[in-house]
Formats: sequence, C-alpha cells, structure tokens
Amino acid sequence: MRSTIRRGIPALAVAALSALALSACAAGSPQATSSTTSGDVIIAAADPSLLPYNFTGSDGSTWEGINVDLAAALSTKLGRTIQFQSAGFDTIIPGLTSGRFDMALTGMFDTKERQKSVDFVDYLKAENNFLTRSDYRDITDMNDLCGVTVGIPSGAIEGSLLATASEKCTSEGKAAITVNEYSDLNAVVLALTSKRIDVTPNDSAANAYIMKSASGLKVSGGYQNEGYFAAAFPKGSALTAEVETAFTEIMADGTYASILDKWGVPSRGLTAPIVNGSPF
Repeated sequence: MRSTIRRGIPALAVAALSALALSACAAGSPQATSSTTSGDVIIAAADPSLLPYNFTGSDGSTWEGINVDLAAALSTKLGRTIQFQSAGFDTIIPGLTSGRFDMALTGMFDTKERQKSVDFVDYLKAENNFLTRSDYRDITDMNDLCGVTVGIPSGAIEGSLLATASEKCTSEGKAAITVNEYSDLNAVVLALTSKRIDVTPNDSAANAYIMKSASGLKVSGGYQNEGYFAAAFPKGSALTAEVETAFTEIMADGTYASILDKWGVPSRGLTAPIVNGSPF
C-alpha cells in the first residue's frame, strides 16, 4: 500500500514569514518572462519560499539567500547577470525543458531520475532533518513516521522517500504515512504550526532558519544525508559548462567559502563542483 497523498490547499505564510512573496522576481528588477542565454541576462528559476536559499526580503521584492549571493558571485565570473524568476518548485523542471528558464538555482537535489530531463552542476552537500513542534516527539528517520501526518512542498524529493517508507510501514503491519503536499514551504510551515501536520522533513539549513522566525519548533533525526544540491540546466545547454567553470573559480578564490560562512553552512561546502554526481 502506498502512502496516502493529498494536495493541501495553498495557504498564507505564517506572519513571521510573510515577506516571502511569490510575486517577486530578480533582486530589484522587473519580472522576467523568457529565457535569454544569448543576451546579457540569464533567467534562473527559483522557489522564493525555500529559506534560506531563495527568499524575498522585507520589501517583498528583493531576493535574498545563499543562492542569491552565489548567483551574484557567479554573475561576476560569467560576465552576465543571473536574474531570478519566481516559480513553484514542481514547475521548475518543466520550465527548463520547455525553454522558459535558462537554469534553476534553488533548493534542488541532483537525482538520477531528474537527470533524465535536465543536467546538474552540484555545489553543496546535502544535510536533512525533521522539523516538528517542540511538544512533539523526536523523529529518528523516515522509518519512524508510520501513522504520522507529514507535510512537504509539492514536487519535493521527500515524496518518493516517504512513499517507500510508508510501504515498509504497511508491510510490517503498521499504519501508513499520510503525506500532505502544499504549494510551497511557507504553506508547509503554516500547516505545521496550526497542527494540520506533525512533521516536515526538510533541509537542515532551511529548518534552522525557519526556527529563527517561528517559535515553538525543533529539529531531530536525519535522512538522505548524501548527495548534493545542484544548479539545473536544460539538456545540452552550453551554460552547464560555463557555470561549472564559474563555480570552480569562486571556490578557488574564497568567495564561495565566505558565502557559506555568512549563512552558517561551511560544513556543506565542496572543493570543486560536480556535474551530474548524484549517488541515487
């Protein structure tokens, strides 16, 4: 039996996260509408709810985050500006394959399944844990979620991990995992704080940032602490090699390490970028 999956109704973000407006595009720039790799601007898709990788500041329009700082550094090396365009996470890969976006620089795992549609330049080690309310029990791993109601953003890799874990639960005579999918991470956090879900599995840096903005939450356990976050590109795009080179340069000159230090994730850095390096 597969896990029970139903799509949650898109919800407003919790007040502490309300600055993360989905209408935002590039930092201080108007909304981009088409890919432009042949020109001076590179259109990068990103989900603006993915703290602390891509989000919008208190003005509701200026992009901030780890990926935003990396994009600025990469732009200097590329000699072209990487401009962010807001996109729901599950629309990003279709947008790349259709030519709507030149690349994606968001909280995306490189996976072998996704490599069938796009190419990746891996730039950050994965580290994940479980976010719960402070009064909820600790979670050890995915196999510790039998009978639990879990929330994730639509299209997240955790969907397949939870389905596998739920099948293991039912094969052992335990209750299935109920998985509710939401429009974005803001909606997931709201569902957690309003007790419509009990757990959300997520990136460790994102969870740490969320806990700074929303009280009464904690993290525990871990899962899928292998593999990489990666920039994504349409298959065959010349931009893949260009961005790989740009990442190599900012890793060599110390810019990359400084950005990771600023955002509190130095342990997740790589010494060199990797193309399509997913182990799973």
